[in-house]
Amino acid sequence: MKWKTRITEMLGCDYPILLGAFAGYDDSDLTAAISEAGGFGILTASYFQGEDAFQNALRKIKNMTKKPFGINFSIDKEITPDHPFYRYLEIAKEEGVKTIITAAYKVDQFGKKAKEYGMNWIHKVTVMKHGIKGVNMGADAIILTGLEGGGLKNPNQNTLFINMVHAKRLLKVPFIASGGISDGKGMLAALVLGAQAVHLCTAFLATKESPIPDDWKQQLIDADCFDPKVIKKICHFESERPKYVPYSLAVGTIEKIRSAGELIKKMVGEAETILKTMGVQQDIVDFTQI
Repeated sequence: MKWKTRITEMLGCDYPILLGAFAGYDDSDLTAAISEAGGFGILTASYFQGEDAFQNALRKIKNMTKKPFGINFSIDKEITPDHPFYRYLEIAKEEGVKTIITAAYKVDQFGKKAKEYGMNWIHKVTVMKHGIKGVNMGADAIILTGLEGGGLKNPNQNTLFINMVHAKRLLKVPFIASGGISDGKGMLAALVLGAQAVHLCTAFLATKESPIPDDWKQQLIDADCFDPKVIKKICHFESERPKYVPYSLAVGTIEKIRSAGELIKKMVGEAETILKTMGVQQDIVDFTQI
């Protein structure tokens, strides 16, 4: 089947599967592997210390795949014009990158600069009101992460399901589901609820191309998403301030280390089997009008 969503059309990828940011790690090999497999790999800019290292990473990915990929720019303060990310953005334009993802404070001017360069601008948020603000700033799409997700968590986050129920009504641009998704069933459910793609990090943490240590990958396999300690770690907060969580409730479906390509093939295969069971036989599965 050919998968068609507003995000696959925007980004030029085969499947509506995006890589989440890998804070503190060089995820260039994983980025290339995901794009080559038909998903959309996203390089984490904050890892690279200096313009040469960043540009070399972009060129490395381009040597590994001819398919499109994007760049994530995450920061916990305003990206002012003197911030290195502005130069990184210029380098990205020079290297032909067409999509950026932001997860930052006061990012409107940075995003508008990307738009001036002819890039797609996707903004990642954890609460709906910030998603609405991202739309008002001019973002082309919003990644909305539910309570089940990992990374920097907001104590006011709602669940993935409730986000999906309301996002189509409240966000006037395509939205991307994030938070605990790791298989074809979760991907298909998000698309049926109106998302135009899914955003995965934890599931890709446990792949062969992932840059994290092998013992961490094994911890993800061993983790039990029904363990009260795991649930409390991911879903509950002791303070009113955001905090970082190292993985999501996606750990419940990670049973072994696979290559990124194998994971994408498995997800798409699961979703297509469900569609065929429901009687969907079209060559093109079109979610653009949902």
